[in-house]
Amino acid sequence: MLSDLKFAVRKLRKSPGFSLAVILTLAIGIGANVAVFSMMDALVLRPLALPDMDRVVTLDESQNHADAQQASLGNYEDWARQARSFEGLAIRTDAYYDLTGAGEAAHVQAEQVSPNFFDLLQVQPLIGRTFTFDEAQPGRDAEAVLTYAFWKRQFGGDPNVISRRVELDGRAFTVIGVMPKTLTYPSAADLFVPLAPTPEQTQDRKERNYYVLARLKSGMTIHEAQAEMDGIVARLAKEYPSTDQGWGVVVSPLLKNINGDLTPMYMRMIMGATMFVLLIVCANVANLQFARGLGRRNEMAVRTALGAPQTRLMRQLLAESIFLGLIGAAGGLLFAKIDLRLVIDAMPARVERFVAGWSRISLNGRALALSIALAVAAGVISGVLPAIEVLRLNLVDQLKSGGRTATGSGRSHRLRNIFAVAQIALAVSLVIGAALMAKGTESLMHRSDIYHPGKVLTFSVHLPDERYGTPSQRSTWYADSVSRIESLPGVKTTALTTALPNGDEEWDDDFRIDGKPLNPGQVQTTSRVAVSAGFFKAFHIEAVEGRVFNSSDGMNTAPAAVVSENFAKQNFPGTNAIGHKIRMGVERNSKDPEVTIVGIVPDIQYLWINSAPEPTIYLNTAQIPPVGARYVVVANGDALSVAPDVRRALAAMDPALALDGVESYANYIHDTLVGLMYAAVMLAVDAGIALLLAGIGIFGVMANLVGERRREIGVRLTMGASREDVLRMVLRRAAILTGAGLAIGIPLAAGLARMVANLLFGVKPGDIAVFATTTIAIAGIALLAAYLPARRAAQVDPVESLRNE
Repeated sequence: MLSDLKFAVRKLRKSPGFSLAVILTLAIGIGANVAVFSMMDALVLRPLALPDMDRVVTLDESQNHADAQQASLGNYEDWARQARSFEGLAIRTDAYYDLTGAGEAAHVQAEQVSPNFFDLLQVQPLIGRTFTFDEAQPGRDAEAVLTYAFWKRQFGGDPNVISRRVELDGRAFTVIGVMPKTLTYPSAADLFVPLAPTPEQTQDRKERNYYVLARLKSGMTIHEAQAEMDGIVARLAKEYPSTDQGWGVVVSPLLKNINGDLTPMYMRMIMGATMFVLLIVCANVANLQFARGLGRRNEMAVRTALGAPQTRLMRQLLAESIFLGLIGAAGGLLFAKIDLRLVIDAMPARVERFVAGWSRISLNGRALALSIALAVAAGVISGVLPAIEVLRLNLVDQLKSGGRTATGSGRSHRLRNIFAVAQIALAVSLVIGAALMAKGTESLMHRSDIYHPGKVLTFSVHLPDERYGTPSQRSTWYADSVSRIESLPGVKTTALTTALPNGDEEWDDDFRIDGKPLNPGQVQTTSRVAVSAGFFKAFHIEAVEGRVFNSSDGMNTAPAAVVSENFAKQNFPGTNAIGHKIRMGVERNSKDPEVTIVGIVPDIQYLWINSAPEPTIYLNTAQIPPVGARYVVVANGDALSVAPDVRRALAAMDPALALDGVESYANYIHDTLVGLMYAAVMLAVDAGIALLLAGIGIFGVMANLVGERRREIGVRLTMGASREDVLRMVLRRAAILTGAGLAIGIPLAAGLARMVANLLFGVKPGDIAVFATTTIAIAGIALLAAYLPARRAAQVDPVESLRNE
């Protein structure tokens, strides 16, 4: 093999044009696949770089086989005592604080965790220590462990941070440890504090606000653990029928949905498209190999005559092809490194907080192994058929000809035509799929234009219980802050909401309609959005029936609600919804008062991923004030121009209160859709590469055709054929190949279009404009690529072409 490789190097050095073309083509295909795989490896396959993560599972509660949700603390306590399938169980829940005492006030997400949380994940602190069981007691839980990213961001990576005191919502905590960079679960967490429930809380089975983790015992399967948990749940349902009847437990791998459904789905789609590109690359390289093989038939004939066996010659040809693949892989690694750097730099910094594994995206040993595997595979796939064709020769005829004419067999022509058609077909499907996704993404990006998002400033505020523990205190704060901001110069109007249109903050809650009882175990949910009276004005929403909130609604008036048209149609068909009473959070045992519907407004979409607006109930922040809210400040000009004044105005009211995510609404929409935009851009890049390679493939086939049929063309011209006839002959051949590729590619594209339509709202799988534009564009590019060889054929000198024979 070493001898074969040395010979391959000498042969390839003698044809630098061919070698460079193949290496660059393979570098693009392999590099794109390695870059996408590196991201998929970090985000989907190995989002947590912790030991034995395949044995860590989640235990979620599910009512009547509906979607899984969080668990109750009381049930967790029983699971931990009774389950024998696990080495241990741990629990966590989200908490939000305003942090002071460490530079500028900041709103942080904390995780309240059981002391064994870190042991279950088998992770040790980078510095300091984690919690003890004594610290998981009410009143003794004043310790904090920082995540690596938050330690770097907020404390500058200070190694002396241990024992430093900070305040969370005004309560003093002591920093006792910093976790390593490898712990990115939960990805949005800034720090950890002990979960210290009261005895009453440990008995609570209604509040399902906790995430339960478990580590399977060695040799135990998820199926066996599920069977055991089913038995435990059945016993608990009999013992506590009022809270556990109809509820089950779902045991699933932690890694399965750690980044939700969208990230793995889009990454797999991009990986599939990039593999399509590699197939097109292999087809392109195979065509180049076919063309080069024709010129080497005389060499193969001489070597055969001198006694070389077919297997020896085949090994030599494949060695050359694999060697080209390896060099292409080296170039592909450089291409992948540049690609990853561009992607990471283009993403907002906050992506790291919401996508587990983002900070670990890099070229690693697995990416290197993949590049080598792809290089060998590409070398074999692109080289085996050309090698077989080169060796299918008539020894006597080839030696007699002396290489004066190098023409391929009919089989060779068919194979090259098949490769060219395959390139066009794959390019068509990729380009149409990418165009549809780009069109859908563009539509989502501009769906909020009616609100003039560049003039809307938005940020979030969390009101700590220590200073704003009662609804009256929160309501007063919200009213005073809105009034103070509206008095600022350049501010047109100010409003509060818990969810922005076309975002990702919508919250579903259960509800009951007075006079409409539900069957036992039945739950109905809807989108719940708390807004101030000015929200409807800020977003140009007018009541369809009744009224919206106004300044007369307050803590001393009957609580009012406004519902969307969808909600009214679903829950009050044939009747008027206004005047009906609703209670929110019945299943959560909420203390929210009963509200009366006073108005109906048009449907607004709050989750961009949904295909239609959600049925929505609007509650008034002046009457049922939430703990946290998002401000909407409509400015006369650029949104960010009023940000400094807004900061100063709120700091004058409470300097310890942090404003989280101060940005324009336009930037909020951009950051919400940035992952989708990445997927669309990557598909567009893949489609562009596929289109370029398809054009090159048609050019190569036509150029080889002209070279092989040069004598025939000379004869035709000598016998009276016009140069226009020759031009039409070559272009007709190209048109047939292009038409075949389009005929195969368009049905493939139709299937891909349906898949994209299922993934992205606003995409029409039968978008005639996209299909027609793409078909015309690809046909035009293919015929343009064929025109240059055709023109060269029309300019053949018949005397020179016949003299060579």
